[in-house]
Amino acid sequence: MQDEHASRTALLIAASLVLLRHDPKCSRFVSKTAADLCAHVLADHSSQTRLFLKIVRQTWFRPVARLVERITIPGILLHYALRKKCIRELVRSALAKGVAQVVILGAGFDPLSSELQREFPTAVFWEIDHPATQRHKVRACSEIGIERVHFVAVDLSAASLDRDAFVSGGFDPAKRTFWIAEGLLMYFPADVVSSLMKTLSSLSAPGSELAFTFMEKQGDGQLRFDSQTKLVDSWLHRRGEPFLWGTKRSELAEFIRPWRVIRFFDHDDLRKIGSELINEAIAKGEVICLAAI
Repeated sequence: MQDEHASRTALLIAASLVLLRHDPKCSRFVSKTAADLCAHVLADHSSQTRLFLKIVRQTWFRPVARLVERITIPGILLHYALRKKCIRELVRSALAKGVAQVVILGAGFDPLSSELQREFPTAVFWEIDHPATQRHKVRACSEIGIERVHFVAVDLSAASLDRDAFVSGGFDPAKRTFWIAEGLLMYFPADVVSSLMKTLSSLSAPGSELAFTFMEKQGDGQLRFDSQTKLVDSWLHRRGEPFLWGTKRSELAEFIRPWRVIRFFDHDDLRKIGSELINEAIAKGEVICLAAI
């Protein structure tokens, strides 16, 4: 990501959620709260994203979007929606069992904090992200009245999370925490991911959990969705957001220690969440891991 600009990937996902909310087949996977926040960010970000927002809301654009999806990563839109729904349910379950804090790393324009804070009014929500992306999120939240979210501006790819500063800012490491790193770690080199895992464990009380996604290495060692075309490879490299880290499930348990792998959620699990869409493609290659301390 360029230093002065919001992540293009975050903007693309925000637009995708608005598009899915207006698609009768997929609207139930994206809440109105989520779509409204994403729409507000796009409307406020620039004249280009404002125009794009108007376009994705149009009925005629749906077949165009499907065509673009087919020539880039078939099934990626539904993958985004089901991935978010899966993680949302994991967080909701943890909060119902008494987890006190939720921290979203590389939150982008994800609306999860605003969705859950109404349901769990005593929980504390934190978002950590690159300053260039986060400032747009902060402004949008302020303008639409979303409160009780603590924002910490850090470029995690270039600097580690300052444990002492985080605690002095109000985070309580003695309380159980649910950490989220969704669609983030594949953009970091392996040593940064490993260091971050250790930092998070040092801030986590027993019983804390971590949900993160990772790209599963293909047989030839490549990091990509199974159906991903070269157009996407070129776009990611050109925008400065290529995939840098991925692994195999058999190697992950050792890599993330002292975290313990609880279970994986892959393409087949997401298919079960969207079982009524049996004929719809779902992109394969990114896996959700739930781990605990």
